Amino acid sequence: MYSMRNGITFCRARGLVAALAVIVIHSGVFASPLSLESAEQLALTSDPGVQSVQANQRAMDEMAVAAEQLPDPLLKIGLVNLPTDTFNLGQEPMTQVQVGLIQKFPRGKTRELRSEQIGLKSQGLGEIARDQELQILLAVREQFLEVAKQRHLARINEEAVEAFTDVADITQEYYATGRVQQQAVLQAAVELARVEDRAARISQDEEQARARLSTWIGDAAWQDLEHAWPEFHPETSVALIEEKLTEHPRVLALQKDISAAETGVELARQKYKPEFALDVTYGGRGGTNPNGSSRTDLLTAMVVMDIPLFTRNRQDRVVAAHIAESSAAFLSRDDLLRRMLSEIEFHVATYQRQRQRIELFENTLLPEAAFSSEASLGAYQASIEDLTTLLRTRITEFDLQLEHARLLAEWRKTQARLLYLEGE
Repeated sequence: MYSMRNGITFCRARGLVAALAVIVIHSGVFASPLSLESAEQLALTSDPGVQSVQANQRAMDEMAVAAEQLPDPLLKIGLVNLPTDTFNLGQEPMTQVQVGLIQKFPRGKTRELRSEQIGLKSQGLGEIARDQELQILLAVREQFLEVAKQRHLARINEEAVEAFTDVADITQEYYATGRVQQQAVLQAAVELARVEDRAARISQDEEQARARLSTWIGDAAWQDLEHAWPEFHPETSVALIEEKLTEHPRVLALQKDISAAETGVELARQKYKPEFALDVTYGGRGGTNPNGSSRTDLLTAMVVMDIPLFTRNRQDRVVAAHIAESSAAFLSRDDLLRRMLSEIEFHVATYQRQRQRIELFENTLLPEAAFSSEASLGAYQASIEDLTTLLRTRITEFDLQLEHARLLAEWRKTQARLLYLEGE
């Protein structure tokens, strides 16, 4: 009997150590509880992925301004018709020292369209950054809820440890007075050990969940959490969420890609227009005319343009390629909308069924399981029912409580996913 009591005491101590390990090692006794809002702010302010996209957007904004400007002018300096017998600048009247500027003018509206296209791509990056922020919020909410779930499971399991400890103590006393056999004592000890082993598994799952949460918020993931479940208020109507879908950042990013591709088609069509260049040259001459007067300097102005005559295998092909890119952008957006609509219907259906199950748990299963468990305990103490019946009702009661906590966590995860699909 003494060794059996020592075995039960050892199981209790092992379960207590497992349940408190994550708190003692990682969370810190004096750390303030971590709220979901604080975790979200930490994740958004420290994520390098969003900052990288935003930096690329700023680069695009700068490029859009530069793309609209005229090309830099070309400076030309040279000697024209220099006599090679004497290299005398004043010997021949055709000899000139020329200084000129050449300014190119791109085809049609090339500059404006290229600037517009880069600006649209920049706006698309802005939408991508917004979508990444929403994805970060979703990931943080899911991992935060996972940690909260494990904490709720740990608290329920602590109550289970206390309940099965009481059963083991009562059974031990009954065995001492001869009311039960040794098998009953061993059975109670085994069930207590199983509950304590579950405490160790819950602690392991909590540590893993906190490690995943630390990906987003660092060491703050090891703080204790607020005891209350975080509340979300998503829209649960498929039709209403679908109305907002066209304003979702993921969809808007692809819409900007479509607009940029359409601008690319117009940009390609500018290649059918000629490109101009203005050449202004000043020619200085030395020497004197036969009448003794100084030779007059000369000014030359020329317009140069190309003539896009052979367009079949050049301009036509380029335009066709950009039209194909535009079609691909449209199809990508339609595919995304189709997949997101499917996700909306899936998560709304999941949300509704989870809510029904929660109502069933809270209105029927949990109250009846608690009543049955208390009745079985009273009957066991009165020697009306055996230990097996008591253990079965206790196991059922706590299994239902654990499943209820898991269901509440998954229900809130579904709400978080619906919020993401709303773009909130």
